[in-house]
Amino acid sequence: MAINDHIASVFSGSNSAYLADLYAQWVEDPNSVDPSFSELFIALDDAQNIVIKDARGASWAPRPVTDIVVETDEKAPSSSKGDKISKDQLYKAAQDSMRAIQLIDAYRAFGHQYARLDPLQLSQRHLVAELEPTTYGFTSQDMDRPIFIGKNRAVFLSKEIHTLREIVAGLQQIYCRSIAWEYMYLQDHEQRQWLMQRIEQLGSISLANDDKKRILQELTEAVGFEAFCQKRYVGVKRFGLDGGEVTIPALHAVIRHAVMKYNVKSIGMGMAHRGRLNVLTNVVGKPFTALFHEFAGGSYKPDSIPGAADVKYHLGYRKQVEIEGKSVELSMAFNPSHLEAAGAVVEGQVRAEQDHDGQKHLAVLLHGDAAFAGQGVVYEILAMSRLPAYETGGTVHIITNNQIGFTTSPELAFSGYYGSDVAKVARAPIVHVNGDDPEAVVKVMQLAVEFREQFATDIVVDLVCYRRNGHNETDEPAFTQPLMYNAIRQHETIYKKYAEKLANEGVITSVDSEANWNGFQEYLQASYNASQNYRVNEMDWVSAEWQKMKWRGQERQEEATAISRDVALKIGKALSSYADGFDCHSKLIRQLEAKAQMFSSGEGIDWATGEALAFGSLLLEGHPVRLSGQDCQRGTFSHRNAVLFDQKTQQPYVLLNHIQPEQAQIDIYNSFLSEFAVLGFEYGYSCTNPNALVLWEAQFGDFANGAQIIIDQFISAGESKWLQMSGLVMLLPHSQEGQGAEHSSARLERFLQLCADDNMQVCNLTTPANYFHALRRQLKRNYRQPLVIMSPKSLLRHKLAQSSLAEFIDGTKFLSVIDEVDPIVVKDKVQHVVLCSGKVYYDLWTRRLELRGTSQSEPVALVRMEQIYPFPAQELKEILAQYPNAEIVWCQEEPENMGAWNFVDRKIEKCLREMKHQCTFVKYTGRLPAASPASGLSSVYKAEQEGLINQALNYQKV
Repeated sequence: MAINDHIASVFSGSNSAYLADLYAQWVEDPNSVDPSFSELFIALDDAQNIVIKDARGASWAPRPVTDIVVETDEKAPSSSKGDKISKDQLYKAAQDSMRAIQLIDAYRAFGHQYARLDPLQLSQRHLVAELEPTTYGFTSQDMDRPIFIGKNRAVFLSKEIHTLREIVAGLQQIYCRSIAWEYMYLQDHEQRQWLMQRIEQLGSISLANDDKKRILQELTEAVGFEAFCQKRYVGVKRFGLDGGEVTIPALHAVIRHAVMKYNVKSIGMGMAHRGRLNVLTNVVGKPFTALFHEFAGGSYKPDSIPGAADVKYHLGYRKQVEIEGKSVELSMAFNPSHLEAAGAVVEGQVRAEQDHDGQKHLAVLLHGDAAFAGQGVVYEILAMSRLPAYETGGTVHIITNNQIGFTTSPELAFSGYYGSDVAKVARAPIVHVNGDDPEAVVKVMQLAVEFREQFATDIVVDLVCYRRNGHNETDEPAFTQPLMYNAIRQHETIYKKYAEKLANEGVITSVDSEANWNGFQEYLQASYNASQNYRVNEMDWVSAEWQKMKWRGQERQEEATAISRDVALKIGKALSSYADGFDCHSKLIRQLEAKAQMFSSGEGIDWATGEALAFGSLLLEGHPVRLSGQDCQRGTFSHRNAVLFDQKTQQPYVLLNHIQPEQAQIDIYNSFLSEFAVLGFEYGYSCTNPNALVLWEAQFGDFANGAQIIIDQFISAGESKWLQMSGLVMLLPHSQEGQGAEHSSARLERFLQLCADDNMQVCNLTTPANYFHALRRQLKRNYRQPLVIMSPKSLLRHKLAQSSLAEFIDGTKFLSVIDEVDPIVVKDKVQHVVLCSGKVYYDLWTRRLELRGTSQSEPVALVRMEQIYPFPAQELKEILAQYPNAEIVWCQEEPENMGAWNFVDRKIEKCLREMKHQCTFVKYTGRLPAASPASGLSSVYKAEQEGLINQALNYQKV
């Protein structure tokens, strides 16, 4: 039971007399009552002192007594030192104090429900029962009677003893005007107390005149920009900020306070399309000339750089700006129409900046109210905010609350009291502010920055505004919300309201305000005129490190990926040993001994060891490595064990961080059970640090389905749309293993459907050495490209899926196609070439070995396509030319309508035609088309697998 509920129950009916007796006993001897009641009295703010001080009289008229004695029994002797307080007096004074305290806490908890938040005043304000003095037994006659509540309970008041009327007035001033606070649910006592102190000391908003003038100028630019566009681009979609323009001074307040007070070096921002153009120009600093050029249909990038580009309200920008002599880099992340997807990306970008230089970098995410409540990725981002793998020191969330989502009213958009309620699960305080009170908004934003700095945790500011136009500038919103839009038509802009307020205060005259407005409109017109001849020559929004990379259409090159034997052995030593005193699991000791044998013999290097060689060699070359995913430290299949845990202390030991004293570090994180936000985070990280190898591993490949938006909108298309390169690696366990549909397919076909314009690489590898080279080439080239790997399951320990040390060193490289490796096969006698990819190769190899020498066998060659995209046409031609008399078969485990078949068939046939091969038709062997990726019955799986292998090898049972 909550403390207030407990107080209410013990103060009711016959309990009151019993409480008075107990209280009197406790005053004389705290140990004389049950501990639960002792805790109650202590929790009520040291009630003994409250009552005695009250009995002494008001501070301005104290009673001349030297002591107060609590009379607990009628026969008790009178004190020779002072007056007596009867039990009734004691009870009455204690009861008044306790009830007043209840009322104060009620305002802290529920005052937000009575605040004046709606600029349109459409929302009806009803004083909730918890805020009524009568709820706590007070009458109208009690309103002007002094009540002692103590300093720590009355932070918001200047003196200790007040009338109930003064207490209520003070509470309403703080909790029920333009700002509404939600923080009493926070579990951290220090955070609650910190906020309580700041909130109640804040009182009425007071700003210097220079600050007020700055706010007015920011509103002049925010409202003026939308007004200019509304006139100049009639009927053109821009998803304007009209009605929510207070967002601009809110952002400026965050930036200025973070930079001037806390020396923040960069601020990464993310938002959807609503208001983006206003923020890009008036906050981040994108030139108006460039934006107006885009309004006219011009590109944001140089014509020499190929790409599809994107609509103007999805674009991002980056700029270094000066604030009173201090430099800060502001960036707005690119974002598709999947509203909240960019939030996770921004968090990854900011974390990459923090990891790179250890300085202060801040994430600021802007949201729509409907999206904040409705998009599940918002919860995922909040859920990751305090996890070691994803924390960024707290994010400032700003909700530009239009009180409507497209045409959906709030009562249909979320089930909670506010659209911001989801933030409570992350223990983030929430502040609601009337968007027509810009001074309150600025004060709240400053407090939000301070809270984030103090506690390194998220905070949400809900700017309650409205949307002056429809969802876009071509909509008629009155179709669905006639009452709201009737009120909006009669509502003055925030610029006019605030300019009039400052004129009335004598801060700035109406003439000066109008001159500033006209001056800004003239500046916009000049920018518009200049945009007619504007051409993009430089990509100044691209950071210096990425400027060194080559875009598509430029001279892209790759460097060697092999390492030296000495480097390999140095890494091998680290992989097979651990620090003295570390209590290693006995089974893992045997694994480490096995690794030592691999490097000693130079044979039998398995998948995990090949991966570790890639990671370790990059670390020695100064490239940090970041790997995250569900259970990836151990590996889903218990194959990696890259992080060992002391069996007595559970302290982690990362083998690869102990190769040599001077090296980069690898971070391997077990992610929480999320794909969407986590993959977005890793993508953002990879887009920020081109010198780090960033990997995300799905527990099973089909888990990538949960992150499809990140794959479709960012990974596959980011460079084409936004010139945003990424070297992200996705490891997706894939293959038929008889484990049913959901653990069989990483949906290879979906990735291949997304492939074009050299946008990413898709591989289905068969050897640890090729995996090693594929990982290293991610950083050994002058460009970056996402890499999708259909990673193995059974092959992780398959005796045939091993490589020798020689395949990692001395000029070896990645092989996009691997020719037949069996020396027994005579190529010019081969009648049957089976092309395949991934794990099915080893099933084919094993079955061919079983058939060898039988009457049913025939000369068959097995050729592996390790990289499916970019399609290795030239390499494939060179290999197939060695089999001039063979028919060509494609074999896959996946059903015919899945896997790689529908992507490769025409491409293989094109190669055959171009090389004038005698076979021009490729035969398919594999499972029949199916709705499900795999059968859930092991018996069916085995029969199907045996059948497709036999068919591929042209063998039929007799």
